[in-house]
This record gives sequence, C-alpha cells and structure tokens, in this order.
Amino acid sequence: MLRALLCVLLLTFLAGCSLRQAAPVAPSPKPPVDLPADAQNCLTHQECTLKTSRTLLFVFDYAEAGAALVENENRVLSTPEKAPKQGWPAIRIQLADPDGGRFEFSSKCRQKRCRIKDSRLLSCYRSYLDGKTCRFR
Repeated sequence: MLRALLCVLLLTFLAGCSLRQAAPVAPSPKPPVDLPADAQNCLTHQECTLKTSRTLLFVFDYAEAGAALVENENRVLSTPEKAPKQGWPAIRIQLADPDGGRFEFSSKCRQKRCRIKDSRLLSCYRSYLDGKTCRFR
C-alpha cells in the first residue's frame, strides 16, 4: 500500500514538473493537414503534458480493472516482474519528452491466456490519449 502511494505521489510530482516553464515558448508550427494524426505523438509541451495525464488515468483505470499497478523508473511506467499474474498483460509505457516526442506502448501476456489481447489494450491506450475511455474486456 505504501509503495502504491509513493508511486502515485511520484507520478503526480512528475506531471506537476512537466507543467512548469521557465520562459514562454513560441507556438510550434502546426503539422500539414494531410498528415494522419497519431495519438501516441505529441508536438507541444502542453499536448505532452495532457497526454502524460491521460496516460496516468489509463494506468490507474487499468489497475482498477484488476491489473497490477505499474512502477515508474526514468519516465518508464511498467508492470513489475513480481506482480501477481491475474490474467492481465504486463504493460510498459515510455513517456514522451515534455517538449515533443512519442509515447511508446507495449504489452505482453505472461501467462497462457489473458483477459484482453495486446492489440485491444493498445487500442484502449490510444483511446485514452485521444481523451476517450475504453472498457478493459
């Protein structure tokens, strides 16, 4: 319980730090309209901060559904190796750099059968990044 609380506090601290700016930043030019948008990319500091918050919401909702809580190490959220294998895939999320980048997501079922397929879990994560929710089934 203490470890989960420390994880929550650390993730909240990281999200708060990413909100701070030393000086105003000129707005980035918008990408050409004909490029397809990828939910896992972020172009601006504000977009990256918003998607980091949405990633935390995804992680906590995933844990509430029954999966293990993740650990945070150097902006990587991952299911611990020793976490109980209760039928949920282990996840690994590399957070994007605060000023642009890509959120990398991977999942792996550590037992014979999992409650949700890896492809479905990625789809759910991308929905969260877009500001929508998803049912973990």
